[in-house]
Amino acid sequence: MKRRFIALLMLVMMLLTGGAGAESDSTGSPPEADAGQQNHVQIETGENEWLYRGNGLTVHIRRFQETVGKAKKKRTLEYCIADIHASAERPLGVIQSEEQGRQVAGYRLVSPKKLIEKTPSVFAMSDDLYGIRLQKYKYDGVVIRNGEILAQKTRDSGKRRPWPNLDTLAVYADGSMKAYVCDAFTAEEYLAQGAVHVFSFGPILISEGKINEAVLDPKYYPYNEPRAAIGMVEPYHYIAIVVRGRPEKQYAGVHLDWLAKKMQEYGCVEALNLDGGLTATMAFMGEIIICGGSKLRSQGSMISFGTY
Repeated sequence: MKRRFIALLMLVMMLLTGGAGAESDSTGSPPEADAGQQNHVQIETGENEWLYRGNGLTVHIRRFQETVGKAKKKRTLEYCIADIHASAERPLGVIQSEEQGRQVAGYRLVSPKKLIEKTPSVFAMSDDLYGIRLQKYKYDGVVIRNGEILAQKTRDSGKRRPWPNLDTLAVYADGSMKAYVCDAFTAEEYLAQGAVHVFSFGPILISEGKINEAVLDPKYYPYNEPRAAIGMVEPYHYIAIVVRGRPEKQYAGVHLDWLAKKMQEYGCVEALNLDGGLTATMAFMGEIIICGGSKLRSQGSMISFGTY
């Protein structure tokens, strides 16, 4: 009884202090998931902080808000950062809309709420939105999900590339990630290397611990937008970020340099910019906690960790 009271008291204190203030207020990431506590699951939710821990998976999400700009141009910079410790038993997974006839999984675009309902996940976020490129774009990028090639027509990295530039992030069976330029490897070569998933959007934010110099150029895709990104600190340890940016008169959004620097600040050595705008979405235990704007864009696939 005493132990249950202490646990309840700690939860109340966390919810009371877990505000959406500056990141300097952070008490740091929670411990990694303890594989020895297979029968214990800890779930804590607050207005601006969420925690899941147990069965080989820890997800710790915090929401931050600050006022940026001056005078009448003041707006809110709002974003959520997820610190994820996965494991071989509960690795990075994907949610996809179902195949229909000749249409591959993920081709059909639906509300992200329906995707989450289909596969209830501890954590889910938007990805590269490859389904819309299969429908409308000339180039799809190299796209692999669960070891299956879904698309492979990509751009020439030696030429000037429009948005998205289709750089990739490969996720391997050992929990590692690696970012590459769009045409570094064919889909078959990725599979031969052991890639389980390949996301294609771009640009690369961080590769081998270094920020992509292109994103530091203020003229490179010079917009402050809602953003989404995922990166790796080390195998099975990932950072995910979603930034709100609409309506534009209220929310600031960010440039790619902010996103890259933030991923590096949290220790990422590999990271990729994913589809942003109204696609950007993050959910915890089936509930959407932040998105790019006031509406949700239909999508055919999402990144996920853990099911319940």
